[in-house]
Amino acid sequence: MTSTSSPPDPGLHALFDSFSEFGATAGGGVHRLCGSAADGQARDLFAQVVRDLDGTVRTDAVGNQFGLLALAGRSDAPLVMLGSHLDSQPQGGRFDGTLGVASALRVGAALVRAKAAGTAYAADLCVVNWTNEEGARFRPSLLGSGTYAGHHRAEAALAIRDDDGVTLAEALAAIGQRGTDPAPALPACYLELHVEQGTVLEAAGATIGIVARNWGATKIEAAFIGAQAHTGPCPMDLRRDALLAAAYAIAEIRAIADRWPGRVHTSVGRIRVDPNSANVVPARVALSVEIRSADDSVLGEAGALADAALRAAAERARTGLSIRDRVERPIRPLPEDVCDLVALAAEETGHRAIRMDTVAGHDALSLLGACPTGLVFVPSVGGIAHNEAETTSPADMQAGLAVLLRAADRLCRAGGEPARAIRGDAR
Repeated sequence: MTSTSSPPDPGLHALFDSFSEFGATAGGGVHRLCGSAADGQARDLFAQVVRDLDGTVRTDAVGNQFGLLALAGRSDAPLVMLGSHLDSQPQGGRFDGTLGVASALRVGAALVRAKAAGTAYAADLCVVNWTNEEGARFRPSLLGSGTYAGHHRAEAALAIRDDDGVTLAEALAAIGQRGTDPAPALPACYLELHVEQGTVLEAAGATIGIVARNWGATKIEAAFIGAQAHTGPCPMDLRRDALLAAAYAIAEIRAIADRWPGRVHTSVGRIRVDPNSANVVPARVALSVEIRSADDSVLGEAGALADAALRAAAERARTGLSIRDRVERPIRPLPEDVCDLVALAAEETGHRAIRMDTVAGHDALSLLGACPTGLVFVPSVGGIAHNEAETTSPADMQAGLAVLLRAADRLCRAGGEPARAIRGDAR
């Protein structure tokens, strides 16, 4: 693999389209929540593709799928890992996660062919499909990769329940994906290809984004506890309306972002009202609050303002307040040598690349600090994401695959070591 350009891989589009059939929506997107029947179908295709490449599939306790492809010819070979996730948001887009998995599988196919043609590799390849990246059905997000990296205990992850009371363990068992296999050891290097989900690449006229840093995030699971009452006869001054408290909080949390235009993003993306009846004053309302920033001090201040907004809303509506969970995702740089490797791969394949932040969270961030980790973006048309209209052009899909393939080929020749891969040293 020494040419400066790569021919298009029609197999990428065919595989991507096959994944897109599972949970397909009328609006052109996918509804493929973790542990659903559609998720099970996508997982079955993943396993079949790996086996067609004479690979081995391991499924660990929380349902992470690892497709192992022996390239090095020795049992103690280091591992290069590529992948993303196949679960989606409700009525979500086809590209989020799936492009990274499909591209990693096509890289695997190319490297298997190269090995058969005589290329010597010093590392094996692992293609991974992480469980519950989205956090749409089971919270928190990044659950499978976080468990693999040691941030969660498998037993605790499996006990998490969705809004209907179904545990992750039960959902995985229902689709035959509650595994018993040991997960592979941490890789020598992990690379993830993903759609940008923003407009930075489009605005810059670039094809490849090399993620150099992630925005920090504060995520709060809160609940207002009021008193159930009749919406008719109950006097207004006696009501303890949990939904009113939520309304106050939602408005104030949105206003926090306006204090730092462009530097802070806030949202309340989920709300659950109980008992959710038209003529009952709500007794309990649960909210999922997010604050994101690329500045640690600003993130801390914005998080404190969110805490104050929640307390003030409860006091104003005369309700209780419960904070069920609070997660802090720190701002961190990604390893420079992995970024340099991706930059070299982009140059060798003839694609303009820029270094940039990721505002969204991705599975790569779970592994950051545990092993050398890289995150590669391709453009999202109009920056649309978590939406059925989400799309990336076929040419940009191919560009991402070409860069991922070049970087993975160099890594596998070099025993998974990014510095060696940049130099072109065979191990």
